[in-house]
Amino acid sequence: MDLAYTPEQLAFRDEVRNWIAEAMPPEMKRKADAGASFSHTESMQWHKILYEKGWVAPNWPAEYGGTGWGIARRTIFQDEIVGANTPELSPFGLSMVGPLIIQFGTDEQKQRFLPPILSGDEVWCQGYSEPNSGSDLASLQLRAEKDGDDYILNGQKTWTTYAQHADWIFVLCRTDNTGKKQEGISFLLADVKNTPGITVK
Repeated sequence: MDLAYTPEQLAFRDEVRNWIAEAMPPEMKRKADAGASFSHTESMQWHKILYEKGWVAPNWPAEYGGTGWGIARRTIFQDEIVGANTPELSPFGLSMVGPLIIQFGTDEQKQRFLPPILSGDEVWCQGYSEPNSGSDLASLQLRAEKDGDDYILNGQKTWTTYAQHADWIFVLCRTDNTGKKQEGISFLLADVKNTPGITVK
């Protein structure tokens, strides 16, 4: 089996490498060369630079704003951004909730949520673990009770990376207690900054 890249793929590698070298702001490049860590602000700055180039979501279908690349180009791109020590992008919007909305969301949800995930105008965090439910998500206790067209959430989440920056959170919550503990769990999206009763601390 020949695993070598084609001339076209090698040309793409050079394109990505050269673009990264030109696109990274000087201070960001200095930190990358030194192996330093990046702040949330710097990661979001890099997010927006990639977005303007059209490369922020290499795994998304082109119809939703992704690159539409095949596996070879995605691999080359990943190798180059890792090799250049660029700021790591938050996975919560681009890699976690975004693909779920693409696969399972309504057209209205796709139109509402996907563009600001891509552009970086809205930051997401995850709501999985709880104070007494770490890796055992089947034991989670946060309840979501139906109230007309809304759900009332009652409980806590912990180890919520990016919560202090997030505009939205996707939460696993219990909507049914009648079956096995692995059942009756739903996936809800909540506005962190504008929903009464949500407190980040």
